[in-house]
Amino acid sequence: THPLGSVAGYVLQSLVLPEGLHPETALTLRISLGWLLSDDHVLKCQPGAVLALDTAYNVFSWAKWHRSCGLRDLRLSLRGRGRFTLTVTAERDPLDGTGATRRNFDVVLNPGRVLDLSDWLAEVGECVLHLSFVARTPGRIEAVDWCTQTPPRRMPDLTLCVTTFRREAAAISTAQRFDAFARLSPLSRHLHLLVIDNGHTVSLPPLDHVTLLTSRNLGGSGGFARGLDQAIARGGTHCLFMDDDASVDMTSITRTWTFMAYATRTDLALAGALMKAETPTEVWENCAQFLWSCQSRSRHADLTTRRHLLAVEFESLKPQPYNLYGGFWFFAFAIEQVRHWPFPFFVRGDDINFSIANRFEIVTLPGVISFQDMDFSDKESSMTLYLDLRCDMVQHLSLEAVPWRFAKLIRTPLFFFVRSMIQNHHDSLHSLNLSLEDVLQGPSFFVANSDLIQRRAQIAALRKREIWQPLTGPLPTERKIINPLSAWQRLFMKLTLNGLFLPFFGRWGNRLVLPRNKRQLVRQCWGAAEITYVSQDGSQIMRVHHEKLSTLREGLRMLGNLGRITLNYRRIRAEWQRDYPTLTTQEFWRTQFTPPDSTQQGRGQGIS
Repeated sequence: THPLGSVAGYVLQSLVLPEGLHPETALTLRISLGWLLSDDHVLKCQPGAVLALDTAYNVFSWAKWHRSCGLRDLRLSLRGRGRFTLTVTAERDPLDGTGATRRNFDVVLNPGRVLDLSDWLAEVGECVLHLSFVARTPGRIEAVDWCTQTPPRRMPDLTLCVTTFRREAAAISTAQRFDAFARLSPLSRHLHLLVIDNGHTVSLPPLDHVTLLTSRNLGGSGGFARGLDQAIARGGTHCLFMDDDASVDMTSITRTWTFMAYATRTDLALAGALMKAETPTEVWENCAQFLWSCQSRSRHADLTTRRHLLAVEFESLKPQPYNLYGGFWFFAFAIEQVRHWPFPFFVRGDDINFSIANRFEIVTLPGVISFQDMDFSDKESSMTLYLDLRCDMVQHLSLEAVPWRFAKLIRTPLFFFVRSMIQNHHDSLHSLNLSLEDVLQGPSFFVANSDLIQRRAQIAALRKREIWQPLTGPLPTERKIINPLSAWQRLFMKLTLNGLFLPFFGRWGNRLVLPRNKRQLVRQCWGAAEITYVSQDGSQIMRVHHEKLSTLREGLRMLGNLGRITLNYRRIRAEWQRDYPTLTTQEFWRTQFTPPDSTQQGRGQGIS
């Protein structure tokens, strides 16, 4: 018996209400006066009230269920009381010029009604569906379910894997929320959560649907590899990787399980969209492409706007490029499809590599969304830039699916280096050279440094300038001699490598004071000899300066490293292509889970 069966068939997607992790009503409902959400999760209404479900959580992508799951029949099951005028709208890609098609129904709920939309959809074709209700009498809506009479192809055993490092509160909250959800879910027997504790600091009470595993700190890569290994040991058929700082509504898990139960292809993977908690209606990433760096799809689309929401959906229906990947904040896949396990990056880049190397057919679904409570610019440091450059270089060298372009390989470290030079980030210049040199050592470096303890300690010890310190006096007065918005003045600064060839530039160049969240921006830094970044609450600052000797030293070092790539790039790439498969196997990871020196466990540091 299918756990999501109903009188109308098998439930594919149910109504989501504005509560919990998505308090923004416009992500779930659009309502007029006259509607009230009661304490028992029922929508009550007065005559004339309008309810629209053209929202991020409640649109239904018939195109994806039809295309990826082979469905041909669809029913709409309603439960409640009262009389309503129901409009079912089928949206098609505006670029096709076909527009929307609508059907109106006079619906009396006493207590329910089932509408068969199969014949209509056969005429309409692939589309995105949404509903609107106009109340004709006082009434209530208790349930709205999209259903099919087609039985599922399989009954997935889905193992969720969360990797955490000294984020005890987040890990405990996620575990308890999931266990409470699983105990009441009809999918209870098919769901289990593994919490991989790399810091050995999480303590959980006994939970029926959660297992806590302490692990050697091998970063996110090692944590997810440990989770995959345990999922196989538990007899799981599917795995879902999730970040410990990414929060999801539990309905996302139900939708993921159901989609995997119907998928026609075993190489299908389901990726969640990512939203920043500070802008919870705006997409940060809905999958991305790896070119010479990472290019997010649908960034800044506002999902409370129907036009943006539909644009995101139809963008995701386009043919998948070879270099599409999904983030590990929410990435589900069939275990049998895994040919390459996570590469030992420690952190940064494992999701890109895993997605592309395994040639997954990646799908996104409405309402499968993760929220992260962070400002991504706050995470940038000399350590993260070391990791970012390593990540991009390894993708170019190791992935067969990424077309080989020598120009891209050279452009990547140059971009990172010039960007940090313009920003006067001299600690980062050193870290970028170190990153490139580690990649040039070949895969053997990653075997010997899977926990990255020595490199993290070394970079932390060398960080002398890019350090946040308490603000003890007034902020420095800004000085603006050069206008970075002027094209010709900016060109002049480029020709002088931002003052490197100008005498005494450190004494007369611009002096800037910028908020911390502007740290990633570059244009305003042209002509800057000193930059003071200020934290959001104004209590801390980071001050960086123009330094000719440091820039020249690290610049010559970078040119030497680029020369090594130029002279030896065929040998370097051949070495990576030869050894990469060995580092992405279950056998390799099992040698890493228990190191010869057990005292190393728990010694690692977090990444900041």
